[in-house]
Amino acid sequence: MGIAYKNFWSLNTDEAVVSGILRGNTNKDIEVLMPMNAQMKGIDLVLMNVKNKKTITVQVKGSRAYEPRPNEARNYGAGSGGWFFFPERIVSKATADYFAFLIYVLEESGKKGRRMIAPHLILIPTKVLQKKCKKHKNTHGDGRYSFKIWINPRRKEAFDFRDQKIDLSEFLDKKGFMLLNSNL
Repeated sequence: MGIAYKNFWSLNTDEAVVSGILRGNTNKDIEVLMPMNAQMKGIDLVLMNVKNKKTITVQVKGSRAYEPRPNEARNYGAGSGGWFFFPERIVSKATADYFAFLIYVLEESGKKGRRMIAPHLILIPTKVLQKKCKKHKNTHGDGRYSFKIWINPRRKEAFDFRDQKIDLSEFLDKKGFMLLNSNL
């Protein structure tokens, strides 16, 4: 009797990009690992400090790049936003320690006069996200959260503007990496 081989790996592009970003922005003793099967629902990455053996699990959510609408650029300044739409239970019943929101931001270089797409990461502890959602978010459609997250790279600020404005700046890029490193 033969063994049926299946694709046990569940890596997607957003997870690969976040892995690379985390690898370059975490302490040298921290390894970024990927579960080898799709059975670990809600956990996309595992970070482990090889010296002290502490681990943190991460749920990755990615958004494509969006051209900012003229009124968004007037209201929010430089940068652009990302959109996330998923069932409320993804947050309320999450088993991961952190959520990583990957947003590709359209940035303009004042020096070169060019536009580029740059990935930015919001690393937020799941318990903090759950509290913010409970307090500030509404469900849309069939019980789904809709996040519209704006990132202004010049001012280093991030916020969700879909329902009530939720400031996420303390979890953006370097600040998020510092928080993550301190917990490992």
